[in-house]
Amino acid sequence: MFLLQEILKVRNTRQSEAVQRLNWIHSLMKPHEGFVRAVVARYLGNPTDYLILRAWESPDAFRAFRQTEDGQNYPKSRPEGLYEAVPVGREWELKIDSPGSGPGDFLVRSIYRVTPENAEEFIENRKRHDGLALQVPNTAGLQTFQCLDQDSEHSDTFLCIARRTDRDAYNAYLESPQSAEYRAGNRRGLYSTVSTDCYEVVDEVRAG
Repeated sequence: MFLLQEILKVRNTRQSEAVQRLNWIHSLMKPHEGFVRAVVARYLGNPTDYLILRAWESPDAFRAFRQTEDGQNYPKSRPEGLYEAVPVGREWELKIDSPGSGPGDFLVRSIYRVTPENAEEFIENRKRHDGLALQVPNTAGLQTFQCLDQDSEHSDTFLCIARRTDRDAYNAYLESPQSAEYRAGNRRGLYSTVSTDCYEVVDEVRAG
């Protein structure tokens, strides 16, 4: 799976307009071959930042959409001053998909920096993490992506997305024996944490 990530800073007075526009963009993507889903999530640390995740079966599927009339025209129609992009790692490849027990609109986004020689060990460590995390109730699913961007800031990073039913479910995981077991098994120096942020999913469009 191929993932596109954006963070948009939205004008305070135009929140609903921005979400409606993003839903419209994703409705244009939905009928196209290779589209998987698109998520819009509001950052819980402030009222203006939104995380946009767009999943496609492959980079070629996304680029084929961008060559269509819809794909070429929607960027040109953005209302002036509605939102602006914050620089982040943009293109990602799915490495681990760990489905959970059901839906969840509380999303935790973590970025880790991993040196190339540690990448395979990090992936195996995340598989161990997911196996433990899924034992805790109300875990909706976890995914790990490796950045495909070639710039020095993002090239050695991994994106981990965890979805749970709510903040209480996240707290329950943090305080669980499974979380303690995961932390105890980590090798010092395997990775460094760049950021961990919490979001609320406010809109989602899925294929089909």
